[in-house]
Amino acid sequence: MKSNPAEAANTTFMHTGKALRIRAGLMLIILALLVTGCGPERFVRPETPTDADVTRAEQFSSNGQHGAAAAVYRDLANRGMPEARQRYTLLAVREYRLGGALDTAQQLIERLPQPVAAENRPMWAQVRAELALSLGNPEQALEYLAQAGRPESDDIAANLLLIRSEALFRLSRPAEAVTTLLERETRLKSAEIADNHRKIWRGLQNWGGGITPESWQAAADPVLAGWLQLAYLTRPLRADPTALRFVLTNWQLSHPRHPANQSLLGELLADLTIMLNYPQRVALLLPLSGRQQHTAAAIRDGFLAAHFEIDYLPVRPEIIVYDVQRLGAVEAYHQAIVDGADFIVGPLLKNAVLDAARVAGNTPTLVLNYLPDDATAPPSRFYQFSLSPEDEARQAARTALAAGEFRAIALAPGNVFGQRLLTSFAAELEQGGGKLLDYQYYDPRTPDYSASIQALLLINESKSRYRRLSANLGEKLAFEPRLRGDVDLIFLASRAEAGKAIRPQLRFHFAGDIPTYATSAIFQENSRNNADLNGIMFPEIPWIIDPDEKTVALKRIIAERWPSQAVRRSRFYAMGYDAYRLMPLLHGQAQFGDREVPGLTGRLFMDRDGRIHRRMPWARMTRGKPVPMAETDY
Repeated sequence: MKSNPAEAANTTFMHTGKALRIRAGLMLIILALLVTGCGPERFVRPETPTDADVTRAEQFSSNGQHGAAAAVYRDLANRGMPEARQRYTLLAVREYRLGGALDTAQQLIERLPQPVAAENRPMWAQVRAELALSLGNPEQALEYLAQAGRPESDDIAANLLLIRSEALFRLSRPAEAVTTLLERETRLKSAEIADNHRKIWRGLQNWGGGITPESWQAAADPVLAGWLQLAYLTRPLRADPTALRFVLTNWQLSHPRHPANQSLLGELLADLTIMLNYPQRVALLLPLSGRQQHTAAAIRDGFLAAHFEIDYLPVRPEIIVYDVQRLGAVEAYHQAIVDGADFIVGPLLKNAVLDAARVAGNTPTLVLNYLPDDATAPPSRFYQFSLSPEDEARQAARTALAAGEFRAIALAPGNVFGQRLLTSFAAELEQGGGKLLDYQYYDPRTPDYSASIQALLLINESKSRYRRLSANLGEKLAFEPRLRGDVDLIFLASRAEAGKAIRPQLRFHFAGDIPTYATSAIFQENSRNNADLNGIMFPEIPWIIDPDEKTVALKRIIAERWPSQAVRRSRFYAMGYDAYRLMPLLHGQAQFGDREVPGLTGRLFMDRDGRIHRRMPWARMTRGKPVPMAETDY
């Protein structure tokens, strides 16, 4: 059929008109481009960073909001010129490290264009060295510091020297570490020098085991020689307050002009005086039969180990042990009083602690658990000490908040243990201004946690959106699940075996880079496949994460005597040891005040209600091992 000529003409006209309109549009676009690009005065530069932006990032950092600070610095890097871009990228890396996002920090600094500008070289060396220390690589940290160049200020030089000293201490090179801190002292203000002395003392006490008489006798610098001699004389006596006080006093008299005499030795001697105030007769109340007998035995053995280790008192306290399971808490407590106890330690289980609180009188008592929150403690001389997992969950929340991570999601087993940890974590987080966005309970008896993880990460919603879009378009689309974008951290309430299955599944679902916090329950010494936990951060007792020589010896003894229980019950052994060491601080109505006492279960401090809490060091699982995190990491 032939077309109508008029219709054909009309069709041609319409097509021609459409072509003309397209050409006209193109000409307008080209003309606009020519006009905007015809001279330098028309060139629109990218927005440059302002002082207000930098101030905002610094405020985020000083408030502990490291993730937010890193985001601002990355935005500044994208808008800056090359040298400024390097500087802001380095600041972002540092904030990611402080916030616990080590993988992100490592990836970002590895992509930093080379070479680094000369003015950015000290910052680059500092950031890389700090990151290397956080990852447990002190040798690599020294290599980066060697490339720092000449620092432009005393503050930067002091920071670099502090990092260098920490790396040297970790490599068991104490003389070089102290020399570095002495050099750092020349870059400090007078008010900062006393703290530098404390850093020297702590470093030598923790890492000075290799010092010999030859090392301090051969030192050319008398100040260095004095520090090394002080460490050599005192380090073996850390558990002997009487002998330690005697040695410190004599050293003080023989080194009257040494910098350690300015304030440090006075502080140490004042603390040692308190540690000699032991009671004469001690009652130890524990359930030594029944279901908790192995835990009670570990506490008893740690308590007795501390007792027999003391050889600096004229007369050791007499210890009488009572089986609460057999006698009952009230009868055991009354019997201890009748037998003349002037200090009572125990009982252990919550119901027994509650019974003891009802009958407690004027005899100072250190129970080994917390009373229920709704219970009333006796008005005085009643102290509570516990390896509370709820305390650790609260510590995880505080650590996350300090890192600027406010928005959390959580995974917890659907049992009493999981509910307690989740409740404590959420309460502490929200009290500090954070928010628990969502949580999922999982069944710890199953090896597959993907359903709970996908629901928590909103992956199911992402899949639903994909299915709806594919159905609407009538074709298959490329699909990659997208995580929710409102999360700063994950809290994982889990024991070790479940954690080893959950952590790889989090990585599989693209959540491996989200900072993940747990409690010490996530790690079991000498267990297998710990590399599956890599990246998880958790508080751990010094007995496990950072044992000194004395602790290593104690662990060896219990491993030889109780091989089947040594690892599983080691935290309770450390608890018994610390309970014994707490007695002098509590006997005679002594108070902690603002003092923190170093113990095998953490740094111990007491609140106004007589509850003793633990401030535990933090570890990050790295290459299958818990690596202590530097204090600046948390």
